[in-house]
Amino acid sequence: MNAQAIGWISLIVFVLTIVVGIKRKVNLGILAIAVGFLLGFFVLVEGGSMSSAELRGAPITELFPFNIFWMIVSVSLMLNVGSVNGAFDIVIKRLVNLAGGRRALIPVYVFLIMMFATVAGMGSSGVVILLCTISATIAKDQDIDPIFMLCSVLAGCAASIGSPVAVVGIICNGYAEDYWGQAIAPSYMLPRAIAMCTITFIIIYVAFRGWKLERWPKAKSEDVPKLDGKQILSLLGMVAFIILSIVIGFDIGLSAFLVAAILLLLRCADEKKVIATVPWSSILLISGMCMLIGIVQQAGGMDLLTGALQTMMNRYTVKPLYSIIGSLLSMVSSITGVVLPSMLPTIPEISTAAGVNPFAVVTSLAFGANCTVACPISSMGAIALGIMSTNPAWDSEVLFKRLLLWAIIMMVIAAALAGIGIAG
Repeated sequence: MNAQAIGWISLIVFVLTIVVGIKRKVNLGILAIAVGFLLGFFVLVEGGSMSSAELRGAPITELFPFNIFWMIVSVSLMLNVGSVNGAFDIVIKRLVNLAGGRRALIPVYVFLIMMFATVAGMGSSGVVILLCTISATIAKDQDIDPIFMLCSVLAGCAASIGSPVAVVGIICNGYAEDYWGQAIAPSYMLPRAIAMCTITFIIIYVAFRGWKLERWPKAKSEDVPKLDGKQILSLLGMVAFIILSIVIGFDIGLSAFLVAAILLLLRCADEKKVIATVPWSSILLISGMCMLIGIVQQAGGMDLLTGALQTMMNRYTVKPLYSIIGSLLSMVSSITGVVLPSMLPTIPEISTAAGVNPFAVVTSLAFGANCTVACPISSMGAIALGIMSTNPAWDSEVLFKRLLLWAIIMMVIAAALAGIGIAG
């Protein structure tokens, strides 16, 4: 069997792994590692096949993305302290209540809060679900369109692509350092992500005519408890982490573990819950898919995919097309586990051939993927739909159709922003 045939087979195996994993509802990362081990018997490296008895699969295990694993675990542990003890919940509700009954400002506050929260690293699925829950509660309490509130949350959430301590930013940085020798977030991606998020939110706000929301008496605002000592310490810990890792420049993972350890020693949260709420399933998914992509790359599959994509792309189409590809893939799969690991390796060669800045293509891909997580056939969209459907006043079928429509609208907006150069 020639090398080209192995390359195409590896791509087919990769796609089938995703399809089977989704259909059978098996963690794609676990499945990917198992499939990678079997595929490795047919992929040759120096010394024999990757899974040969002589090499004992070492070329495969070396593909484990330790840096990404390290960053996600450490940052998640630290942030989970504030999530578990309710500090984030109270802060978010208090900030929203600053609107003082001016309902037209509530979606703006929600957008800004989500943007700053995800840039600070609170971009895990658990925190996004928490914020979706809060936004659904606010929508019900303040009689605001729930789709409007959800889109406001997700528009702000997309800023996470430019954060060096959010999962998407960590992954993009890992690949950028491997391919180009420098980090892409926050120096390049963050200002562009904020610009794209802001424009997207303005379009959403205008579409829903947010300024027409009438003012209500302040008494309608939800009563929020005061922060206790442990919750205040959790927030101070986040400030210390930002100073250590971003201002001073210590390793992000080490800084996060230091802060988490101190907060746990001070009993700021239940340690078991903090550890249990680390996104282990997502970490397995990301790690496994990275390993499988590495094997496909070794087999020549990524070169074949890159060559096929090059026939459709030029300097004018490459950024919007990558944005659309990211959007479509994220509708049915994980951004961090599937979209980024499978598409980022194709960018260096294509961006060079098209004569565009590769960082702009990365930004387009990541932003496009984040904009469609509200799609009801995706895991996040389905969770958001479930949260909103708890209100009997909102018809779940109508919400489903509207969520799907807005996922498509967001995809078009993201592609247009990439095409006009906001991504770089």
